[in-house]
Amino acid sequence: MTGPTNTGDDDLRRLLDDAVAGVQPHGTLADIRARTDQETPMSKRWFFPTLAVAAVMAAVVGGAFWLLDDDQKLAPSGTPTHTVPSDKPSTSGSAGPEEVAGRAVPVYYVGDTAHGKKLFREFHRISAPSAGEIAGPAVGQVLGAKPADPDYVNLWSGLYDGTYDVTTSQDLITVDLRGDLHDRPAGMSEGDAELAIQQLIYSAQAGLGQGRVPVQLLINGKHTDTILGVPASEPLAAVDPDKVQAPVQIDSPSDGDEVSGTFTVTGRAATFEANVVWELKQGDTTIKDGFTTAQECCTLSPYSFQVTAPPGTYTLVVHDTDESGGGRPVNQDTKEITVQ
Repeated sequence: MTGPTNTGDDDLRRLLDDAVAGVQPHGTLADIRARTDQETPMSKRWFFPTLAVAAVMAAVVGGAFWLLDDDQKLAPSGTPTHTVPSDKPSTSGSAGPEEVAGRAVPVYYVGDTAHGKKLFREFHRISAPSAGEIAGPAVGQVLGAKPADPDYVNLWSGLYDGTYDVTTSQDLITVDLRGDLHDRPAGMSEGDAELAIQQLIYSAQAGLGQGRVPVQLLINGKHTDTILGVPASEPLAAVDPDKVQAPVQIDSPSDGDEVSGTFTVTGRAATFEANVVWELKQGDTTIKDGFTTAQECCTLSPYSFQVTAPPGTYTLVVHDTDESGGGRPVNQDTKEITVQ
């Protein structure tokens, strides 16, 4: 599989423009807050009609660099032995003449939310000899790369420094790790160990692009009863995204991006009545704010909105709402961006 041509890029951009051109959320931010203050807590889980933003939520970043969501299908392939990369994110760069020119693959790290630590995803540009061989480098990003967003942490940082093997098929991903990883290290909580394993599972699945394929973890080529103290004798499944992933996430722009004066924000959210609130801030001052709706209520689903702002450096904040009215913390994601 190769990257899309320039003509495909233009078609996709036109499709995205057409899909969001007529979307205008109803009411004001004050209307949302007034309405949700009268509703019962999220446990009642109402499902209301939403503003369906677009069928296509991935944005083309440029040339042969495109976004791949977790469930996109690709041809399977085995992968060779890999070496853990240096401790930096692979968010840019170019491929060699025999490589896929680059695909933006979700790589999972950990951040704080109002409900404790959860997984956040970043799109890292990854190149490989073929599209079916990106699962290996995607695992390498978890084992050895630092997230681009400083609000996230990599629970594998400092735990692993060596080679690893990843082999794939349509119904199984096998990750063979090297070293003494049987027991949970001192100072690592049980919850962190479980999240670290989920980082690996979600990232490997995203790299393969065959959906939620089970992941078999090995140590030094052999089956093991635990890895980091987490049971691992059988192939492992990804935990339900609504349980393990952050309820509000920004996919684009990425932290540190430079954007045009009018830019599109995309991400996923699981919020009450699908309400998503955003703010563009400089320090403690809110320059602009607004709201949109995710595609579905109460489960992780896509959202999208446009922002127009003068040149400057901003903090983009996207969050849910406090339905209790008691000033409880909200779930949010933030990105530092520069408007050109």
